[in-house]
Amino acid sequence: MNRLSTPELTVLRKTSQVSAEAVPAPAEERAVAPAHIGIGAVGRHHPSFVQLYYAIEARRSNAMPLVIQFIAPAAGAGASLVAAGYARVAADDSPHPVLFVDCNGIVTKSRRRERPSPTPTLFDVLRRGLPLSDAVSSVPDAENLVCARLGPGERPLLAFGGDRFRTMLDMLRTTYPVIVLDTPPTVAPESAAVARYCDGSVLVVAAGRTRQWEIENARALLERLGGQTVGVVLNRERALLPRWLAR
Repeated sequence: MNRLSTPELTVLRKTSQVSAEAVPAPAEERAVAPAHIGIGAVGRHHPSFVQLYYAIEARRSNAMPLVIQFIAPAAGAGASLVAAGYARVAADDSPHPVLFVDCNGIVTKSRRRERPSPTPTLFDVLRRGLPLSDAVSSVPDAENLVCARLGPGERPLLAFGGDRFRTMLDMLRTTYPVIVLDTPPTVAPESAAVARYCDGSVLVVAAGRTRQWEIENARALLERLGGQTVGVVLNRERALLPRWLAR
């Protein structure tokens, strides 16, 4: 594995109104973090995502494939947006495709079944003995980024045993240099347990909403289950200055 070093990463991001899709484009985000980096293609991304990417890169111990988990102590912190922004920067800086895995479930209304997707999930192809590439699809407007859904239902992580999940990640590592796992909050025990199979976990917390005890409990839980918290992203931080004055 490619264990990440000292967990002292903190990145700030300002709140914005962006819909949470599987891999959303962070074009409308406004960063608070004081990062001004414009290196090649990554320069088109918002500074907070670029800062996050290079901060994690600086903590890599070797050039082996990296599996990084994004997780929040509670729902509503915007972990999916942060994971997607990081994945897009990583894809622009990599010569090989970067994989974004959506480990969140699909909540269906009562008496309504989940709509079948034309692309199978990773769980489906593993169960059928098909290549994992059958579950992978390209991301619009991201030439080097691909994505996959982990499994069907509201809690797809429950469908995987530890050995099967580790085997799946080992197979994905042979193809993708960076694998981004967007997982549900730590209140789901199976989500926290995934940390042990990752090289590092990034906690995403919401400014003014996530409590300090929630952060400490989430971090302790991840590490107790064999994971490693590489740092914290403070998301949805509100700017103190008016936008016109900040300019």
